[in-house]
Amino acid sequence: MKKINESFLCIHCGKEITQAAKTCRNHCPSCFCSLHVDGDMPGDRAAWCGAKMFPIDYKLLNSDYKILFQCTKCGKQHRNKRAIDDEVIKLPELIKEYKRMFN
Repeated sequence: MKKINESFLCIHCGKEITQAAKTCRNHCPSCFCSLHVDGDMPGDRAAWCGAKMFPIDYKLLNSDYKILFQCTKCGKQHRNKRAIDDEVIKLPELIKEYKRMFN
């Protein structure tokens, strides 16, 4: 299966996002907004939904952040590994803000 790794404009904060090294980026490293574009594999771009996804939780496992995202339309959840340039210092406060969308 071909993986797609491309630059994009964040639909939430408007920041221009460049390709990630060694992975298929699907979220903004600043506001952490994502689009529900991937199916079962990162970068497969096989999802039909296309709605915004936001982080609702994270775990630090073996010095690596695993971020749980939820779709605002269909409710699907999936975990992503932190990208090296993700501004994780913002993550706890952003999660508090975004969780209100799902309650």
